Amino acid sequence: MRRVCAVLMAAALAGCHRPEEPPLPPASPHYVIGAPYRMGGVWRYPQEDFSYRATGLAVADPDQTPYVTADGEHYDGNAMTGSHATLQLPAIVTVRNLENGREITVRLNDRGPVSAGRLVSLTPRAAALLGIGANPVRVAVTGIEGLNEQLAETLPGGQHLDVSAAPAGQVRAESLDHPGAGGTIVAAPSGGGDAADAVAVMRDLPASVRQGYVEGGLLWVDAGTFSTLRYAEIAAARTGGRVVPVRDRGKAAWRVHVGPFTTAADADRGLDQAMGAGVTGARIVVE
Repeated sequence: MRRVCAVLMAAALAGCHRPEEPPLPPASPHYVIGAPYRMGGVWRYPQEDFSYRATGLAVADPDQTPYVTADGEHYDGNAMTGSHATLQLPAIVTVRNLENGREITVRLNDRGPVSAGRLVSLTPRAAALLGIGANPVRVAVTGIEGLNEQLAETLPGGQHLDVSAAPAGQVRAESLDHPGAGGTIVAAPSGGGDAADAVAVMRDLPASVRQGYVEGGLLWVDAGTFSTLRYAEIAAARTGGRVVPVRDRGKAAWRVHVGPFTTAADADRGLDQAMGAGVTGARIVVE
């Protein structure tokens, strides 16, 4: 009987044992744009935009399991990094929470978020500093042009641009009294610097937050910008939106907006409706 019990106990222990996860391959940071790909049922078209500007919804990473990011880094939930569906990688951007005025600088180094209705996904550390909890928040994302040009020039896989950057400005810091954040308030980076600065931001970005003004804004679904009014009116009729005259690269254009929406859930439904009507490039914006 004792022998049978011992065998059963050994079998139970063996069944509870989990094999160790295989080690990650060595990190190999590099510059990448990439070919079009499909994620979350939507085609994404990566492109280079050093001075990128956009508004939308930001969320915290849902899964922090270690892996190799799209630009060859090791994912770290405590790093100031994030993901974007189409920007060149890595990309240094500021992310400003329009609901509380906080702003952080992060390195986008992976593809995502999966949902077409989300602009960026941030590590738990970066999300906490920005004040992102369980729900998505309205944000504005702005590329730091000088640093992004330098990354393209210095990293393997880059285009080796002929860049002459201005010297970096001084950084001023103060302590941040915010429970759980553990960061500092610093002056915004100037966007200048040299190749050494670009290499440095690949190693680390400070866990810091800058306090600015609260802007807020309503959620809309941007159903596209058209150079011809007739096509804009067709898109507006299909999506239930309205046509707004705008200037696009100095020329007259017409943008189709659906909304406004007060909640992310409502905006998601509007986005689904627009995409279901064939506007596959529709996205959620804040205005």
